[in-house]
Amino acid sequence: MSNKKLLIVPGYCNVLGGTTVSLLMLAKGFTLCGLSENLCVVIHQDSFMEHYFRDAGLSHYVKSIKAANPNEFLKQALKWVGKQPKEFPLLLDNCVWRDFLPILTLAAPFLRLSRRKIYHFCHDLALSYNHLGYLARKIAFTSLAPSAICNSQFTAQHIRSLMPDIRGILYQPVDLEKFNHKSAITTPPDALKSIVNSGARIMLTPSRINKPKIVNDKNLRALIPVLAHLQSRGDNYHAVVIGEDLSPGKIYSQALLESARNAGVANCFTILPPALNIEDYYRYADIVVTLAPREPFGRTIVEAIACGVPVVGSNTGGINEILHNFAPEWTVNPDNSVSAAKTIVDVVNNSRTKELLLEGRDWVEKYCSLKSYAEGMMRLTGLN
Repeated sequence: MSNKKLLIVPGYCNVLGGTTVSLLMLAKGFTLCGLSENLCVVIHQDSFMEHYFRDAGLSHYVKSIKAANPNEFLKQALKWVGKQPKEFPLLLDNCVWRDFLPILTLAAPFLRLSRRKIYHFCHDLALSYNHLGYLARKIAFTSLAPSAICNSQFTAQHIRSLMPDIRGILYQPVDLEKFNHKSAITTPPDALKSIVNSGARIMLTPSRINKPKIVNDKNLRALIPVLAHLQSRGDNYHAVVIGEDLSPGKIYSQALLESARNAGVANCFTILPPALNIEDYYRYADIVVTLAPREPFGRTIVEAIACGVPVVGSNTGGINEILHNFAPEWTVNPDNSVSAAKTIVDVVNNSRTKELLLEGRDWVEKYCSLKSYAEGMMRLTGLN
């Protein structure tokens, strides 16, 4: 192994999401490979991500940058990177937010002239329905000319026009010690106790609660008619959405709850805040349901499979890409609530589900382990 160090600048430091979790898993993977000295994650000081790394005992991977806001952080982070040895590659981690684009464009000449190898990890499709938004992305990434690493073939297909030099696909990692089907807990999380005690089957959807009809729409509203069909069939299911809602006054959550009331399923639809012990929620779920039509990867799928929980998911996007490796029959049209309800019941009751879960866990262990993810990142960024 060379003395080179991979420098990572994340685009989002204050959100508990797939990007944050993947960075922590990458650090754990480097630890497993005995390469703690070969990775540095540049993080906004006092951000959620900094505390997340510290609480995991991995603060030695962190370079903390003091800044007044995310834009200033990115500027200062790039300045710090510029002072590091030129042989240290730079990985920009999902830096596609529109406010970052002018900063990247202005920094591009200096970064290119330094001859430092520049990579960009694409966790989403980097799409904009606004022509000016697309143009800004095109200018920024044409100027920067990074080599791209993607979290799925689906993502790669969409970002190719922005970043044509795609070096490879790295499916996102899952901590198989934390997420596994062997660990049993004796009592459910407090927020689930009343639902578990009711005897209802739990239909879990871990998901950020975002604005409907955006590029990466989580399509949570599709869960409501699915529940209504299950109820009309006489099947006792309770939908639990667990995730963050950053909208003012949590208006997106309120809209979902209102929709559930209008459909007559408010008594079996619950929204819970994000939890760091999400693995405990998986273990009390009968099935995970994720109907996002353009999800780039779908971390919840690999986490659920690792915990031994079947998944019914969209027959589109990264969700479809993952499930087709071991259980294509678990995919559904995300807008067909009748078919989705029928598939949920079939998957929960089908004797073949256990066999497919075993195949799924084998796939997750092969492609989504911490060590394989770290090794793949080192290979694609030229560290080894």
